[in-house]
Amino acid sequence: MDISALSLINTAMGAQSSAVSQGVGLLMLRKTLDMAAQQVTSLVASAPQLATSGTLGTQVNTYA
Repeated sequence: MDISALSLINTAMGAQSSAVSQGVGLLMLRKTLDMAAQQVTSLVASAPQLATSGTLGTQVNTYA
């Protein structure tokens, strides 16, 4: 093989390695976001329920 063919092969292998690395990074990001979404869902579910009847906590007074 001449030098230009080796250079072309090395460039192609580097691009393939970069694509694999990006794919792994995106997979890790997706898993991290899924875990964060599960944590937020459980946090919101554990929050106390708001008042729905009576006068305490069900009316908002605003002044301009």
